[in-house]
Amino acid sequence: MKLSRGTPAQLERRVERLEFEALTYRPAGLTLREHERGLEQHRVVLGAGPATFGRAKLALRGWATHQSRWLRVFPDHQPPAEGQTVLVLLRGLGLCLSFGCRVVKVIDEPRRSGFAYGSLPGHPERGEELFLIEWHADDRVTFTLRALSRPATRLYRLGRPFGRLMRALGTRQYLQAMRRASAGTIQSR
Repeated sequence: MKLSRGTPAQLERRVERLEFEALTYRPAGLTLREHERGLEQHRVVLGAGPATFGRAKLALRGWATHQSRWLRVFPDHQPPAEGQTVLVLLRGLGLCLSFGCRVVKVIDEPRRSGFAYGSLPGHPERGEELFLIEWHADDRVTFTLRALSRPATRLYRLGRPFGRLMRALGTRQYLQAMRRASAGTIQSR
């Protein structure tokens, strides 16, 4: 975790420093296993049909889940790619907290699209999140968010209630963003 003003130059330097760091958990891909022990999962129906799937897929590839007044991802000018290092940014009061993550899996199938990213050193949690759009055989389109994590240090364990609050706010942001995007009410990049 890094606190800064969050200028593009500062964020770029932080990404460069984290590019060679290892994930803080093993093995990568834990959230891809639907029945992994301790997995937190949220699923919402976004609508039905190919148009909804297409809009949701474009939104997810444009990081729509990470676009709000207080939440961003850096860099956000390209879709998630395996091996890509990004910073999840929490902004407020003119300051920026940044948490390093690495995209560990990209899913690009005819009826499933998404990505998973995992924590890097300095992140308050050790673990992974999966963001997945699925177009089911019954024509429903769903967005699933899966997370598996634990506090990275004893200090963060003490702040667990705050961490839970932040995760709940993030989950709400992710789900609302995908609902709006699939309905065509927000623009994706």
